[in-house]
Order: sequence, then structure tokens, then C-alpha cells
Amino acid sequence: MSVLNKLAEFVGKYLTYIVFAVVVAAFFFPQGFTWAASQTVLLLSVIMFGMGMTLRASDFALVLSRPKEVFFGCVGQFTIMPFLAYVLTVGFELPPELAIGMILLGTTPGGTASNVMTYLAKGDVTLSVCLTTATTLLAPLLTPFLTWMLAGQWVEVSFLAMLKSVSQVILLPIVLGILVHKAVGDKLVVKYSKLLVLVSAFSVLSIMGAMVALNGETILRLGWVMVLVVVLQNFGGYALGWMLARKAGMGRAQCTTVMLEVGMQNAALACSLGTLHFTSMAAVPGAIGGVVHQITGSLLASIFAARNGKQESAQAVMPEAEPAK
Repeated sequence: MSVLNKLAEFVGKYLTYIVFAVVVAAFFFPQGFTWAASQTVLLLSVIMFGMGMTLRASDFALVLSRPKEVFFGCVGQFTIMPFLAYVLTVGFELPPELAIGMILLGTTPGGTASNVMTYLAKGDVTLSVCLTTATTLLAPLLTPFLTWMLAGQWVEVSFLAMLKSVSQVILLPIVLGILVHKAVGDKLVVKYSKLLVLVSAFSVLSIMGAMVALNGETILRLGWVMVLVVVLQNFGGYALGWMLARKAGMGRAQCTTVMLEVGMQNAALACSLGTLHFTSMAAVPGAIGGVVHQITGSLLASIFAARNGKQESAQAVMPEAEPAK
């Protein structure tokens, strides 16, 4: 177990670099990654099952105990990112396959990577977990609906088919994970938590690697355009997420959390849905988003860690600086 713990810590610490390395490897050696293309549903279900295994009934009570913050975070997630995706898609006149991919990247919920980045940024980790849980549970309904509403002008979108598949790869595995957690108990889950991290990381990397392997030439040909579009959506999400949280009266730590939750999407889900319901090319924005979000999230986490750390220090010193009465 000590080897697994060290490996899990290594993956968590250097995930951004690992993602980048996998993308490069998949581009130059696609034959090593194409196997995962036919296994995207299984791999994504494994990721969601792992998320369910980390949840307890108390986590849902926690979500309900912070209604204002969770409400604004969820509103930001499912309005800001879909809106930016649509505007950028129209503005850059993307072809239909890439347009649907961008819409999917905008309508998916927050990913678990945002929890890690929030921790590194000294944000509100509890709120981050609440938001990831809430948006993921809302995704089976909102992701198909928003995709159908925004992408219908480019391609035919079956709301019911997407609703069924998103429920199968998100809702059912999460519920199963929660039930298994309850059956085996907290002690066993904690003991094997590092293994769950490694399995989930392997699944995410495999999905992204497969999408790059299948669409290497397309990414190379349209790479700079798609990277620019994804980066603009990503930073737009960060900026508007921060502004929304500020307007809602949240503190710096909570604003940092909402910013990261809104700006970072579940790129693996976007890749999977693009492949399942449309074409492999529709997975390109998700594959690029997975890399971009990791890089920008890491950079922002380092910047905000210093700023939030200074504020924490200042607040800790303030009572001591007050004159004696």
C-alpha cells in the first residue's frame, strides 16, 4: 500500500504534466491509445463510481446547508460556460462537429480536478466538493437539455438518448458507489482511497489519449483555433465565475472556489458524449479542454494560493493588533 500511496501522491502532484505527456504520446504513438475509444462508457462509469465511493449521506446534507453558495455556483456552471461556448462557436464559425464539441464542453458539470486546484489555491474545499457533487447530479438532466437547446441548429440532438446515456454513465455509477461505500464502511474506503484515485486518473488519461489518437491530424490542422477558443472559454469562465461570486457577497476563498468550479469542466465526459452521440471529431474540444484546464487551473491555483495565504495571515494577526481595552 505504501507504493500505491506514493504513486497516488505523485500523480496528484504532477497531474498537469502527466496529462500533457499523455497527449503528446497519443499524438505520436496513437496505436497505444486507440483501444480506449471503444471503452469510453466503461471508463467514464469507473470515474463516476470512484466519485460515488468518496461520498457519504452527510455530503448531501452539507450541500443543503450552504444553499446560497451552492445555488450561485450551479447557476454559474450551467449558464456561463454554455453561453461562452455558444458565443465563441458562432463567432469563430466552427464547423458542426467542433461546434457540438464546444457546446458539450460548456454544458458538462465541473470535474473533480477543480477540487484539487481549490485545495492548492487555499480556497473553500468543502464548497468545491459540494459544487462538484451538485452539478454532477444535475448533469443528467441539464447537460442533454442545454446541448439540445444550443446545438440543435448544427446537428440533430436527441434529448432522450443523451438523457439516457448521461444517466447511465453518471447517475447509476455514483449511486452504486454510494451504496458500496455504505456497505463496506468508511475504514475500508479510506484504506483503498489512493487506489481509487489511481484508477480514476488512469480512466481520464485513457479517454483523453484515445481522443487525441483518433483526431491527431484534425488537432494539428485546427489546433491553434481550437486552443484559442477553449482558452477564451476557460478564462471567460474564471472571470465571470469570480464576478458572480463577488456579486453574491462571497468571501475571497469562496470566490476562488466558484471561479475554479465554473472555469474547469468535466472534459472526459465531453469527450465521451461527443464520441457516443456524434463523431470522434466532436471529442476534440474536450480533449484540448482537458489539457488547457489542467494547465490554467494549476497556474491560477499557485497565484491565488499566495494571495489567499496572505489574507489568512492578515486575518490571524488582526485580533492581536487590536489595542488592549
